[in-house]
Amino acid sequence: MSKAIRLNELRLYINRVKKFKVDDLANEFNVSRRTILRDLEELSILGVPLISEVGPNGGYQVLEEKNLLAVSFTKEETFSIFFALLSLKHFISLPFESEYNSIIKKFYLNLNGKMKGEIDLIKNKIDFKIDNQSKENPLLKELFMAAIENETLWISYLGVKRDIQPIGLFSQYGRWYCPSYCYLRKEFRLFRCDRISEIGLSVRNDKMNLKETNLHDIINLLSIKKEYELFVELTPEGVEKYKSNVSPYHRISIDSKGHGVIKGSISETEMDFLADYFIQMGKNAKVVHPIELRAEIKKKILELSVLYQ
Repeated sequence: MSKAIRLNELRLYINRVKKFKVDDLANEFNVSRRTILRDLEELSILGVPLISEVGPNGGYQVLEEKNLLAVSFTKEETFSIFFALLSLKHFISLPFESEYNSIIKKFYLNLNGKMKGEIDLIKNKIDFKIDNQSKENPLLKELFMAAIENETLWISYLGVKRDIQPIGLFSQYGRWYCPSYCYLRKEFRLFRCDRISEIGLSVRNDKMNLKETNLHDIINLLSIKKEYELFVELTPEGVEKYKSNVSPYHRISIDSKGHGVIKGSISETEMDFLADYFIQMGKNAKVVHPIELRAEIKKKILELSVLYQ
């Protein structure tokens, strides 16, 4: 029996019996006590909650009941899981950063030797880039847990203190957003997480039950309220830059000479990012409308002009 198979059967066995002794396991799996002790140590690293008891009736036991899944993956499925985990590493902030690192470690340690070797060979052959990941969001976990537990929070948002009730989190253009009910404005609002400087639990008598509220429904509601038609003219150089740096979220048409036109719709939350993006494209992009985006670009250019006077 290979080590990987033995570890898998061992964790299923101890989860079933709950309490056991090393000698019993050695006899059951026909290996030495030393091997069993090493296996138990590896299972503990992988997250199996074991405690030892001293004395004549001592031994080991599972601290609490766990759902230890025995799941086998094909090579392609294993690669898919690894790539999915790899895609998260470029986020400066995640709701559960320490847990993410623990999952990576457990996933890798649970692979057999051959699969570890293949992962080692290919992990430098693929990478993911998340645009505009320039802001840390240290409060993501608190916001996410408040959404899960239907809690109200007080936050300091751009210096203004207000009570909110988070619905969930989503990331767009490398920034995290938290759609929430705002008790100050008496409506659902979209909050940029990197602009929240302080946070705490708020006790309200008028707290709503938003557990069943769907995040995507709220996002669509907010988008419908604040949506603008986008029309941008691109030079041939601008077309190439746009195609290489931005996912094809907005429709682009290209004429016979290579000039392009971007058409689509954008929400208010995208204004700041798109203003920065089209400014860095220089003369290769001209925003025709919305006028709100043109105004944001002009404001940023003016601020730069004042800075360098």
